[in-house]
Amino acid sequence: MNIRVQFMLDSNPLLKRYLREHSNYYKDIIRTPNSINNIIELMKIEYNLTVPDKLSKIKDNIEMVNSLMDVIK
Repeated sequence: MNIRVQFMLDSNPLLKRYLREHSNYYKDIIRTPNSINNIIELMKIEYNLTVPDKLSKIKDNIEMVNSLMDVIK
């Protein structure tokens, strides 16, 4: 495996966990090390780490605070 890919795996525990759950991607990474970028995108989608997901979480938190403020009033 490429040294750069190994470093990326060591520095990102979520990516390491994702690859352990989807071990079939190891073959892709070994054959084409640049495929790690595609795997990172897949990981972000599965773990809800994309920008729209983060915005949705923020929106939900704001709505929760607003509802709590309404209850307090």
